[in-house]
Amino acid sequence: MLKAKGSAGVSKLKNVITKNMRTRKSFDNEMLVYSLYLPYTPKLISSDEKNLSIKISYECCKALIFLPIEEREKYYPAVKKLYDRLRKDTGMYHNDFSARNVIVNQKTGKLFLIDFSSLRKNKEDLSQETLNFLKKLNNKNPVVHGRYT
Repeated sequence: MLKAKGSAGVSKLKNVITKNMRTRKSFDNEMLVYSLYLPYTPKLISSDEKNLSIKISYECCKALIFLPIEEREKYYPAVKKLYDRLRKDTGMYHNDFSARNVIVNQKTGKLFLIDFSSLRKNKEDLSQETLNFLKKLNNKNPVVHGRYT
């Protein structure tokens, strides 16, 4: 069984990931995002409110953190756009945003965001790790007229 922040455990069986949350808040945050069926998140298969668990589809590929730095950096502009899109789609900030929570299909270039147990409403409440990763992404993106391209 794998361990993830905010969860009691994560396990994979065939093409299904089961994530058991420690708290109701973590479960609610995960459900907020997965129940929207966003194209950049794994598909929600089922949830168990009583046991605070969810089942999501296993997306092939690798976490961004496992790619060599040079290859990882080429995805940064798209990762930043996904972070901003999540904020727009949910009204929340991903507070455990790092290269380990971005999944990459290297064949198609498609990216998926995962692990929404630590969502925050206010940017001021973001963890230092999330702020550092966002800073890294911002430094890799060219700025044109004050907007990221």
